[in-house]
This record gives sequence, C-alpha cells and structure tokens, in this order.
Amino acid sequence: MNTYQRFLITFTVAAALLGCMQKTVVPPPAGEFADKPSIPPLEALSPGSRPAPVFGPPQAYAGSPLDQVGRRSLFGVHSPTFNQIALLKNGDESFAARVHLLEKAETSIRIQALIFWGDESGLHIAKILKRKKAEGIDVRVIVDAAANLGWQTQWMYFDLKQHGIEVQGYESLYLEWINEIPIPFLSPAKDPEAPNHRYHEKMWIVDGETDRGAAVVGGLNIANEYFRVDPSEPSRFWRDQDIIVKGSIVADMVTAFDRNFEHFLKIKESRGALNTDLYWQSTREFLDEFGKLTVSYTTRPDLVERVKTMARMKPALNYVNARSRFFHNRPRLGESYIQQAYLKLFDNAEREIIICNAYFIPSADFIDAVRDAVSRGVRVIILTNSPETNDLPELTMVGRSYYKTILSINADAGAKQSGGNVQIWEWYGWRYDQAQQTEGTIHAKYAVFDRRYSLVGSYNLDPRSEKLNSETAVVFESDILSTELAQIFYENDLAYSRRVTPKEASEYNEPTDALYKLRKEFGSLFESLL
Repeated sequence: MNTYQRFLITFTVAAALLGCMQKTVVPPPAGEFADKPSIPPLEALSPGSRPAPVFGPPQAYAGSPLDQVGRRSLFGVHSPTFNQIALLKNGDESFAARVHLLEKAETSIRIQALIFWGDESGLHIAKILKRKKAEGIDVRVIVDAAANLGWQTQWMYFDLKQHGIEVQGYESLYLEWINEIPIPFLSPAKDPEAPNHRYHEKMWIVDGETDRGAAVVGGLNIANEYFRVDPSEPSRFWRDQDIIVKGSIVADMVTAFDRNFEHFLKIKESRGALNTDLYWQSTREFLDEFGKLTVSYTTRPDLVERVKTMARMKPALNYVNARSRFFHNRPRLGESYIQQAYLKLFDNAEREIIICNAYFIPSADFIDAVRDAVSRGVRVIILTNSPETNDLPELTMVGRSYYKTILSINADAGAKQSGGNVQIWEWYGWRYDQAQQTEGTIHAKYAVFDRRYSLVGSYNLDPRSEKLNSETAVVFESDILSTELAQIFYENDLAYSRRVTPKEASEYNEPTDALYKLRKEFGSLFESLL
C-alpha cells in the first residue's frame, strides 16, 4: 500500500471516527493553577557572546538533495539585514493589521494560507479583495486543496474567480481534484504523492515588489477561530501568534509565494485538456458578457458586526529594527531549512529556550537537541495543547508518548551537573485566576532563545511539518522583541496551562484507559503515513 492509499484510508476513517466523538473541555484538576507563572530573570548576554550560526551563509545549510533543484533561490535571496518587525499578539490584532494592509494596497496583494473559509471573517476579506481587484490591483491567492471543503467556501472561491482574482491550489466547486489526483502520463510536474504533501504556509504580502512592501507571517489561517471573532464561544476563540515585517525580507516572501504560484500553473499546464484554467477562461468570458452570478451566504449578524468592528481597529504596532531571515521549507523538494534553523538556534542557546507549539510530536533530532542544551545548563520550557484543547486531540495523545523520554533528561548526569532542566506544559484554556474556560486551542508556533533570537511561523514540531508540509518562518535577532515575546509566554500563555509531572508522563506513555489507548493508536496512523 503506497502513501497515497494510506492517506485516503486514514482520511476516511478519521472523518467517520471523529464525527462520532464529541469534544469537551474540562477544567484541570483542582489546585493546578494555584501559583501564577512569573517570568524568571535572565541577565542580558554580552553582545559578542556567541554569534548566531542561523544567520550564516547559505553554504552553512544543507541544500535540496534533488539535482534539478539544488540551491537555486531555495534559500533567502537577501542577506540577513535589518528589517522592521512588530509583534501581533493575538488573532483580533492580526485581523485588524491585515485589513489595514489590504486597504493601503496600491499595486499587489498576495495571500497564502492552509485555510481560507467562507465564514464572517473570510467573507469580509473576500469583499475587500474583490474591491481591490476592481481598482486594478493584482490580487493572487493560494490555498490548500484538502482544507477548504465547505460549500459556502467553495462558492466564495467561485465568486473570487469570476471577478478575475487568481486562486491557485484549490479550484472552486471541487474541481481541484482534477489537479490533485495523480493521473499517469498527464502529471509530469506533479509530485505523485502530493495528496499527502499539504500547503501549510501562511503569508500575507502587500505591495511586496515595492520599497513600501509589508507582510504578515505566523500561525494564523483565515477563519473566525483564528481571528477570535466570537468571544462567547471559547472553543473557537484561539490563541495564535503573528508578526508583521517591513524591509528586504518581504522580497524573499514574494519569491517564495511566486515559486508556489508558478508550481500550480505548471501542474495545470501538464494536464493538457484537463487544464482547469481553460475552463475558467471560458467561464469568465461568458460571465463578463452575460453577467456575473450573484452569490449569497449564510452568516450571523452579530458576528458580521463584530468583524466590522475589528476591521476598524488600528493596532498600535511597535516596530523594532531587527536582523532577520525568512525561511521557506518545501519537503516535497527535499528542503528542510526551518528544521536546520531550529537546530542551529538550539545549539547556540546558552541559558533559556522557550517553545510554544500547537502540535508537538518531537523527532529524535529535536530530543537530542534538548538533551544537549540541558547538559549545557540551559532551561528548556515547552508548551503545547492538552487533548482537551487540541483541535486534533489524538495528536496530543501521540505526542505525550515522548514526554517520559524528554523529562527523563533531567535525571541525566549532564543536567544534574550543569543545573539545566526541561519542563513540559499543556494548555487548558483555563486561567489560574478564572473559574471557567476563556480560551480555545493554542495554535501559535514560536520559540525564543536567550531572549535574543526568536522564530515565528507556521512550522509545527511534528512529522508533517518536518517531512511533508510546506512551511514558512522568520528568525529575528532582537533583545526587545524577544523579551516581549518571552513575557507573553510566561505571563499570558503559561497562565492558561499546567505543568506535566514525571508521574503523568509515565502514565501517558503506557495509558490504561481503553478509549484513550484507542484514540492514541488512531492518532499514530498519521505518523505512519511517513
């Protein structure tokens, strides 16, 4: 059985099984939030303490093993110069910043996301995109084929395309499967196992080919839960993390986006008579002559008003000049640049590593990096979802299988001698000072090293991001921004979390609950796709 077949079987089983499961978020055990997490002091490192190899020359990274790919612009086309960066501390702030960028667009808009749903927030953005296209601005969108199946979303894509907006990666009305399914002799430009190689990147670029270009990169897709549209529904009121950037790094993001866009065009061209762009060319000509179709949607008036209010917000952005580098990771082409960047940052850390990651199934290389860091006296703190808050709870159950190995590092001779340690925390969406859940899934993917270097992007510490999904990330050097992000971690994110004990880690490794074991085994199916 090949990977594609396993994918289809797993997807079918997942849909059936998860459809029968009702997810509930329960409060953590009494007393677990008694102590408010506080940010530990960390003396500033001397400027010349250890140069960061993450900003080294491209030759310091392993390139693609594919001869036809090599290093041709697969790494950042610009050197790690200083750029302007500001933190977007949550989804509602990111939504306002994104809308503000769209409204200021003068030449081009490039948007890529795994998910772009036709709900209240997505429809608001789609409306702006249509208006900007009518103003003569070049608008291009890339979304993933498997993540946008709802009928309302499909009609939104149809509406965008009938107004001349280029949407790649997914054709409206489910026509993408013409491009997605491998057909012998008709898909020379297509990865034969592409159904398992998803587009997980998140990029939002405005006027990127100009010196006034700006971009947003991070963990957010385009849907209500990411933008925190409905505070009355905690399970869909997510915690996420973006950054907004200006400077030469934006050109690197444009390069990455354009490479992806061209990849989809080549796939369609390889389909001959099945090229869906030929369908859209004739469809648009017909609609332009006889009139465009009116598309209606089902929405909640209160959420529509909430979105409009959020769009009018003007977040106070604290831009800081920061040395930075953009990373584009495409495993289908043999690239592993973000993983390499992570390991270089680990190797460089001297005192503290903090990691917030939505989906945590660590690789052997990651665990070895933790062990090496702890042996040097580094404090490592990892935060991820609990099964109660993970939108894919079975993946947390799989990740828990590694907790015992990770926490056992604290008993190593190197850890005892150096004073280093590793902690694992799980997000519950309950604050230590509140009586009920107020937050849903934590979807953020960021890390801070010695409060000097930070990584923010779409990259999860799991097998899919490492070996299957295309990803984006920005690494930056800034004491100011990294300390601010560390403060968010300690004073906000850990306040919704509880620390995993060694005893619990052992129990997770060998669970006794039959249903838990079944769900864990189900989650492990996704690992087996590798």
